[in-house]
Amino acid sequence: MARTKITHVAIRFQGKVYSLPPPNRHHDVIREIVRLTGVDSVDNDEQGFLDETGRFLNRQQAILSARLHNQIREGSRIVAGLLFSENLW
Repeated sequence: MARTKITHVAIRFQGKVYSLPPPNRHHDVIREIVRLTGVDSVDNDEQGFLDETGRFLNRQQAILSARLHNQIREGSRIVAGLLFSENLW
């Protein structure tokens, strides 16, 4: 399956994917989940990204896509082979 560009920061929480476009960060998505669902905290979530097709990619999958499409900001530090929104925007 061909990888496509990263377009959104995303979190899978309780079986549903929540996402926001750049320049949002994962903490912005957490804030949105709390606002929309009324939960007190977001635990047991899976943080990742959406690609151009709307497919959820975890941080490990997303780093491959971002590298393939030269989306990683110059000078950005990659930690433990995981992608963070700070690496993109």
